[in-house]
Amino acid sequence: MNAASLSRGSRLALALIFVAAAPQKIMAPADFAASVGSYLILPDILINFTALTLPWLEMIVAFLLVCRVWTGPALFLANAMLIVFLGAILGAYFRGIDLNCGCFSSTPGTSGDMVFYIVRDVIFVAIGLTAAWFHRRGLDAD
Repeated sequence: MNAASLSRGSRLALALIFVAAAPQKIMAPADFAASVGSYLILPDILINFTALTLPWLEMIVAFLLVCRVWTGPALFLANAMLIVFLGAILGAYFRGIDLNCGCFSSTPGTSGDMVFYIVRDVIFVAIGLTAAWFHRRGLDAD
């Protein structure tokens, strides 16, 4: 496996993560807003805005990554979102808030396994940073 294959694989895996995350949230924005609100980090005025725009941003970033359009900015946005998501989950965990992360569904509620969400998001950040590393070094030519 060469660098171009690893680069392509990490970029497409990152796109797949965002494509898998968005549709459920787009289809049920009220449920996703409740999930966003359960983190207790955003002011009420931003919860609905976030719930309505974040899934579309995820879809746009995935599209850009797949099509290799504005790849650098798309990787930056993807990694920024993943780091914010990880920080939000860590913040909830350390504040003792047990929640359904809302990452791949819009159903609010408790999770029972916050550690799983943390480990999964660390892996997602690693994939994103790997894709960015390959892109930054020009090793992502197809």
